[in-house]
Amino acid sequence: MTSWLWIGDRFEACDSVPLTDRGFRYGMSVFESFRVNRGEPDFFEPHLARLLSACADRGFSIPETALRAATEVLQNHAASGFARLYVTAGDGAPDAPGTQPRVFLFLEERTPPDPDDPWEITFHDDTHRLPFGGLKTANYWFHADALAQARQRGFDETLFFNDFGELVSASMANVFLVQDDRLATPARSSGCRVGVVREWVIARRKVEERRLKRADVLGADEVFLTNSWIGVMPVATLEGRPLGPRRIGPKLAAEFAARGVGAPSARTGA
Repeated sequence: MTSWLWIGDRFEACDSVPLTDRGFRYGMSVFESFRVNRGEPDFFEPHLARLLSACADRGFSIPETALRAATEVLQNHAASGFARLYVTAGDGAPDAPGTQPRVFLFLEERTPPDPDDPWEITFHDDTHRLPFGGLKTANYWFHADALAQARQRGFDETLFFNDFGELVSASMANVFLVQDDRLATPARSSGCRVGVVREWVIARRKVEERRLKRADVLGADEVFLTNSWIGVMPVATLEGRPLGPRRIGPKLAAEFAARGVGAPSARTGA
């Protein structure tokens, strides 16, 4: 992993986060993650807009120029992989305002998973409660633990449900269901994140955003997942049960790949 820290007028290489930073101490940080192909960040503008909105929501005073400067760093580095742009609360007491946040940029050089090798998914038993209306924060332990449990059982991903039994998302991705050639995805009110690739799919297909239950998932003909790393990932099995013919997911995966994003290879975690 390569990392950089914003020092007021530019990003500078770094290899640590100060222990005094509240992003480390309390998980007080927001972030966006995105693919990078030979130095070019994918979907950077919508990710930037979401990160600026999250900073405003959490009261982090950060100039847009500091975040936008990440593109120049990545272009100069000219590598491919998965980037994350973090804004932390900086130093201070837990109740102090985020007037001096830190900005970190991380790049992992890795290869996206192959949508021709569709995933196997399961259900997560614990109820999912999304903090701060779905903002991407450093409080990701629940997600990571759920994913670890699923992979220990031989699955690639796991699906979350909220207190009302409504489908929210996968641990690291949004989810779409197909039944009788109709697409549906969890409503924002259920707690899903308004992901960039989720919006990309909605812009290209007629998708119903509604409250979905476990029965809807079990009755789906086809399921696929989306996020900025996996793109569009078709699902082969649910709880070990093979799903029907996959048509819409693979078509969307091909459309996503045709945008020029790096060619996929071995299966990798999101």
